[in-house]
Amino acid sequence: MKAWNSRKKGLANKPRLLFGFLGLLALLGGCAELGVYTLCSYEGNWKGNVCVAEAYDPYYDFWDAMNAGSSPPYADPERSHRLRNNEVHIQTVIPISGDGHKSWDEYDLVFFYGHNNTIVPPHPHDWFGYYTYDGNTWVHNQGYLDTIDWGHTTNYDYWAIRPVNRAHIYPGAVTYLYHQYTSLLIGEGYDYSGGNLPWRRHWDDAIQHESYGKLGEKDLEWLILHGCQAVITANEDGSYNPLALNVFAPAHGRWHIVLGHYVSYYTSEMRPLASFAYDLLAKVPIQTAYFDTDPSLNTSAIAAETTPFSWSNSTMVNDKWGQPMKDYPDTNTFSQRWIVPLGTVASHWASE
Repeated sequence: MKAWNSRKKGLANKPRLLFGFLGLLALLGGCAELGVYTLCSYEGNWKGNVCVAEAYDPYYDFWDAMNAGSSPPYADPERSHRLRNNEVHIQTVIPISGDGHKSWDEYDLVFFYGHNNTIVPPHPHDWFGYYTYDGNTWVHNQGYLDTIDWGHTTNYDYWAIRPVNRAHIYPGAVTYLYHQYTSLLIGEGYDYSGGNLPWRRHWDDAIQHESYGKLGEKDLEWLILHGCQAVITANEDGSYNPLALNVFAPAHGRWHIVLGHYVSYYTSEMRPLASFAYDLLAKVPIQTAYFDTDPSLNTSAIAAETTPFSWSNSTMVNDKWGQPMKDYPDTNTFSQRWIVPLGTVASHWASE
C-alpha cells in the first residue's frame, strides 16, 4: 500500500521525570497502562448511535486480548481500565486535579471510539448539524460544511460555550462526550493545551472553571481517536492537508503518536480489532499495526520526533507497545503519514 509522508515543526517538549517505584518499574519493562473509552450511545440520543459488534468495539475483543495475561507485554491488570457510554464524561477524559478520576493523560495508550470532528473541517459539501447559543437558549442549525463556516465566522458552541472565534487560525479536534452539554476540544487555546476553561455537565449545572495542562504532560504516549475526521493529515482525495498538525502541535506535551482517520466512514466498513491487539503484543510498530485496521483506506498518523529527523530512526517507524522511544525534550519536529487508496490491502503498511 502506497503512502505519503510529511514533516512540520511543532512545539518543544519538556523532559520527563521518573519517580520512585513506578519509574523503576517502567525502566525494568513493567506492564504499560491501557485506557479504553467506547462512546457509542449518548445521553438523550443527542449524537447518533454508533454501537457495533464486539469484534469492532475496543471495549471487547481488543481489551480481552490486551489483558489476557498479567505480565509484559500485556496491559497492567491493576492500572488499566475500560469505560463505556455514560462513564465517558469530562472528568474521566480531562485531567482535573482532585476529582478522583483517572484521565487520558494517566494511561500509556488511550483508545477512544466514538464521534469525532474538526473545527473548520476541510471536506467539501458534507451536511452537518450544529448548535449555537443566542444568550437564552441553544438553537439547532444545519447546513453544508463549505457554506456555514462552523468554527470560523460561525462560532463553535455545540452545547459548550468556549471563546473559539479564531478557530480558522487555531483549528481544533472535537471529541463528543456522553453528556449533552459537554464536548472536548484539542488544539491551541482549548481543553488540552493548558489554561483555565469553563465546562458544565448539564445546562442547569453551575459553570466550573478548571486549569488543565497539555495533553501528554504525564504518562500518555499513544492516543487513538477511532472515529471519522479525527486526525486530518490528508484531504478526501489523499492529497496533503496540514490541518492535523495545526490542531495537535500546539497542544502537544510529551506524547509520541496520535492515530485516527481523515475522512468519514461507515461502521459497516470497520475491521476487527483483535488483530491490532495481537500485533501490539507481538511488538509490531504501533503505527503499522493500526494502519492494518483501516476501515476505508483513510487512516493517518502524527508523531513527535527528535531532530535531526530521519525516517529510519523515527518514532513513527519504531515506537512499539511497551517499548516507547526515548522522550526528546527539545524536539520541534512532527512527522505525518497517511494512506493513499490504491484498491489494495497490505498485510503490513509501509511507506513508499
